[in-house]
Order: sequence, then C-alpha cells, then structure tokens
Amino acid sequence: MVLALTGPVHGGKTTFLERAWPGWAAAGLACAGFLSPAATDENGETGYDLLEVPALRRRPYLRRGGGARAARTGPYAFLPGALERARRILRHGGRAGLLIVDEVGPLELEGGGLWPALRGALRRPEGATLLVVRESVADGLAAAVAPLVPVFFDVRDPGDMRLLDERLRASAVRPGRP
Repeated sequence: MVLALTGPVHGGKTTFLERAWPGWAAAGLACAGFLSPAATDENGETGYDLLEVPALRRRPYLRRGGGARAARTGPYAFLPGALERARRILRHGGRAGLLIVDEVGPLELEGGGLWPALRGALRRPEGATLLVVRESVADGLAAAVAPLVPVFFDVRDPGDMRLLDERLRASAVRPGRP
C-alpha cells in the first residue's frame, strides 16, 4: 500500500510526521525510513537534515551550494554520502510495517535521487510506504508509481490527518494479533 502525504512547501508535512510516527510506533507499528527536517548549520547555511526513523540519528543531508560534482535538487546539493545513506535506508526498510520517505520530488520523478532504491522499496510485499510529496508534484508521483495507486492525504485537512493516523494505528501489529 502506498500512502502519500501532500501539502505546500513548508506546509507542515515533516512536522506532522515528527509528531505522529512515535505514536504509531507506540501503538505497535514498526516504523523505518527517514524524515528531512529543515536545518541551519553552524555557518548559518540552511538546508535539510536526514533524520533516521526509528534510530533518530540525524546528519546533514542537503545544503545550498555544494561542489560542481554534487548531486543536486533545486538550489540544494546532497552532502557527501548522504544520498547513499538515504538509499541504503530504503533498501533495508523492507520488514517495517511502515516505511516513511520524506520526501519524493522532481529529481525522483525524473529517475534520479532516491528513485532507484525507492522503486525497489515500493515492491515490498508487506506493510505500507508513506511518501511525502509537495502538492505541485502529486500528479507526477501517481504516474511514477503506477500501476500502484497511492492514497493521498493533505496535511492542511484535519480530517485527512485523522484518517491517516487512524489507518496507520489500525494496521499496527499488537502482541497476540496476527
């Protein structure tokens, strides 16, 4: 099952997940993957970090600038080893009840970035994959993952957020439950 959390840039998608996934885990849902919270480094450079779920290891992921050879998405460059770490997380999250991927953007929809590892992760037979995607590329995501049909939830809609939360809590494996 493919779930997609959508909304505008800086619309609260990652913030929602930072607050929600620990509750899903506490309910018995095995969570894996990563979030990409906004970050400012010691030099005042803005970008995004890679926050591994469930370990909570945080490392620099994307920053403005970067070398000419760095993989890029928009004005950001992936820091050395960061993109490969995210891909490794996707390749090894197969047994989790929920694999969180924050975020899938134009780079992936063009076949770059996380796409090679993400394509494989979407084929896993068990559990759900929750993809974070900006609303501007939601249609492209649906086309990229076809024939799978993602179920979209808009972060701005409290009813959608309640439904997503209920759906994931209901899918949790509890002791004594098959």
